[in-house]
Amino acid sequence: MKKLLVSLSAVLLFALTGCGADKATEELDKNDKNKAEAKVEDEANKAEDKSADTSTEDKKAEDVWTYYDNAKWSDNFNGLKLDVEKVVVSDIAPTMEDENAKASAVGVKFKMENTTEGKFTIYPDQAVLVTSTGEQIDMPDMWVSDSIGGEIDKGVIKEGNIIWYLERGHAADITWIKMSFNGRVGAEDQFDGESKDFEFEIKLK
Repeated sequence: MKKLLVSLSAVLLFALTGCGADKATEELDKNDKNKAEAKVEDEANKAEDKSADTSTEDKKAEDVWTYYDNAKWSDNFNGLKLDVEKVVVSDIAPTMEDENAKASAVGVKFKMENTTEGKFTIYPDQAVLVTSTGEQIDMPDMWVSDSIGGEIDKGVIKEGNIIWYLERGHAADITWIKMSFNGRVGAEDQFDGESKDFEFEIKLK
């Protein structure tokens, strides 16, 4: 009887030990699996970050514009603040007619702010452009330029890009540009307000 009890105890102990070992193995497997999944996720995140960096580099490489951040101009017309914040040029700018076609162009980042209680009417997005390379473009390209002209009510800020396509090219050779346009005090249907002819030259290099 003693031998039988000893044998049963041994079997039970072995079984319990086996169960404990199985449970420990399961925990190890579970931990290894979690670590493996975490490693895969970490590598995926690193790959995504690298892809984002590459995308940023590609975007920079694809930028067709040369920036003149110091090419600025500003004026204050009876409380209407006007600013040229930068000028850009390109000899490989895309066109609306053909995505594969490249053209020479000049762009201006323009901003206006009405700091008064009244209204103004002004059209810098219809400005005449003159370049140091001997070109005069009487109208920006309305399809690619931002529509920022017209009536500007009190407290309103308008800003956007104005683009002119050159007829003879060689935008990279431009050393200065000149812009001219007209503005007046009052709403669009008021023609008796004070008016001003804006004409200014901006040096690029």
